[in-house]
Amino acid sequence: MDQSFFRCKKVLVIDDCAPVRATVKGMLQQMGFEAIHLAKDAGEAMHKCIEMPFDFILCDFNLGDCKDGYQLFEALKKQQLLAPLCCFIVISAEAQSQIVHGVIELQPDDYLLKPFTAPALEERICRAIRHRIELRKVFFRLFEHDYADASRECDLVIRTKPDYALQAMRLKGELLLKLGQYDKAEVFYQKVLQQKTYSWARLGHALSCFYLELWEDTELELADLTQFADTKVEALDWLSRLYVRHGRYQLAFETLNKAVTLSPKNISRQKTLSNLCTMLGHTDIAARIAGKIVQAARHSIDDTADNYLNHARALIDQAKGANLLDKAVILQNAGKLLDALHKRFNIDVLKRETVILRSRISSCRGAIKEGREVIQQIQDLPLDDLSIDSCMDAAKAYFELGDLYSSQLCIDHLKTKLYDDDFLTETQRIMLQLEQDKHQSLKQQIKQINTEATDAYRMGQFGRAVMLFCETFDYMPTNPVIALNLLQAMSKSAGVTGETIHYARNAARVLRQNQLGKNEQERFEKYVLTLRKTQPELAQIQL
Repeated sequence: MDQSFFRCKKVLVIDDCAPVRATVKGMLQQMGFEAIHLAKDAGEAMHKCIEMPFDFILCDFNLGDCKDGYQLFEALKKQQLLAPLCCFIVISAEAQSQIVHGVIELQPDDYLLKPFTAPALEERICRAIRHRIELRKVFFRLFEHDYADASRECDLVIRTKPDYALQAMRLKGELLLKLGQYDKAEVFYQKVLQQKTYSWARLGHALSCFYLELWEDTELELADLTQFADTKVEALDWLSRLYVRHGRYQLAFETLNKAVTLSPKNISRQKTLSNLCTMLGHTDIAARIAGKIVQAARHSIDDTADNYLNHARALIDQAKGANLLDKAVILQNAGKLLDALHKRFNIDVLKRETVILRSRISSCRGAIKEGREVIQQIQDLPLDDLSIDSCMDAAKAYFELGDLYSSQLCIDHLKTKLYDDDFLTETQRIMLQLEQDKHQSLKQQIKQINTEATDAYRMGQFGRAVMLFCETFDYMPTNPVIALNLLQAMSKSAGVTGETIHYARNAARVLRQNQLGKNEQERFEKYVLTLRKTQPELAQIQL
């Protein structure tokens, strides 16, 4: 390409070293660039990218103590600050496997090792822009998230531009998978592999087989692809996911851990690894990973309050299985995390999340009454605004407090939110099922107690019925049906003891807060009037 082409193009050079910025600028001027912008760090680069779209971005991987090149590229992609034809080229003096694998995952236009010459830089830039220009219609459709039209544009490139057919075929296969056309993808990759055994085509074929549930073919292909640098991390990811599908959680953890070691900056993968630990009961390892996520996400687009909250949640899970001395220390650390949240985040926005966690800390210490009083602050707030992790935590909190009714509401709400097709969501669905299984087991116990209480009531053993309904109410203190049965038994009992008075008040409160049917409302009023007459201690009980 001649200099006139580059004269009207805007390029951004990002490097924390001033002499390197000057050197690269000189190389670009030799190529014909005039609109050359420089940035010393990711923050300055983000500001410039918000101000204007660039045609080329040359970014060093290591940018000092804050956001690095990986995190900057990830943020620019997620915020759609890269124009469809923008070429992003990573430059770095590092050849470490962790950096290389991480960069491969994000798929920049090229990766250039320092030191490099002006001709080498020009060659990479020219190659990248030719690729973008020849497939420009594909990239425009991808930018608009019009994957069906992007797939059709790939077909056109494959037919009419043989020099760029290979790149178009690779994109075509990825688009078929994204569109959920797995049968077509499997056939397409088979045809590509008949031409040549490209590792990316083998990976695409393995993923097609995964979705078509051709498990044996998938496992063999993925295991082999872990040997190649350009497919190693992704193959490990999908191999781990396959093991999860077959309930081989330990092997899934070991496999995914290899991927995390190779590319540690992928936060979603680390969260998935932490979930696998929780599923296996390795709560100490899960807590350790959660702590690493807090550090790894700093300066990235994934630097959110949920990372700190998840660390506290993991510590509480760990404390539940620890001895008394260790439990106290672990819970103290969880409390310190919550106390420090205000330093970086708006604590008012996180009120529900922190209330849930403080309630869990109380119940883990054995202070169930205190835990119930704490969580009462958010009892009537809707679940819609809670994140998946927060809603899961709420389900655990209510379960630990014996409130199965509220816990089940959280579980039912979560079922409507876990619809994404990714590995992290898949582990969340399994964790939700494990919570549901615990519910079912406890519900069987409650059902048996409730049956005994009903039988005692029918036999006129009202005192025994009250005690049994109180036991059931401990497990489900927000269930209006149990609350109504409890008041009914109390209205027949010869006397309400000091131990059961607060049950009557709490049951009445639950029924006041629920929308009752006409029959249930009449029963409620009848029982309360009876209790007011027969039990002086309950004269002030409200309808």
